[in-house]
Amino acid sequence: MQRLLQELKQDTGLVRLSDAEFIIDVGFGVANRDGYEAVIEPLERELRRLGVRGLVIGGSRKVTEELHLLPTDRQIGQSGVSVNPRVLLAIGVSGAPQHLNYIGPRATVIAFNRDPEAPLMTLNQRQPRPRVYPVVGDLFETVPALVACLQQERGDVPIERVEESAVL
Repeated sequence: MQRLLQELKQDTGLVRLSDAEFIIDVGFGVANRDGYEAVIEPLERELRRLGVRGLVIGGSRKVTEELHLLPTDRQIGQSGVSVNPRVLLAIGVSGAPQHLNYIGPRATVIAFNRDPEAPLMTLNQRQPRPRVYPVVGDLFETVPALVACLQQERGDVPIERVEESAVL
């Protein structure tokens, strides 16, 4: 039964947050449901279209408890779960210790935040792992630009449109 359940999980893409290989980590910077729908949902759709397996959306305490954008079982951090994905896209995550300390060292973090001095954006000044690649700018501009680049990678968007969205 365990083997069957594991095969079903792999075939259907059902993965627990703590076991995820690829996480979209949603922070308070998305602001509200509209921000989530405008930024996170298109990113998730495009990553799934590209065939990213083991993709799970998680978030900070503020996203689960204050904004109610995700259920509490998707909370990363002190009162949530520890994660150690290969890739973590941190969208609007400032990087409070009670969140950052629960992201494992093997993760490659691509962090989207407008504050270049946010704790997550400067993490590698204090420790080498997880490796963080900061993307400084308004997440409502930078994440859609990433989505446009991913679409272009699939051949769905002319290169001129990708360049336009990166400039916005």
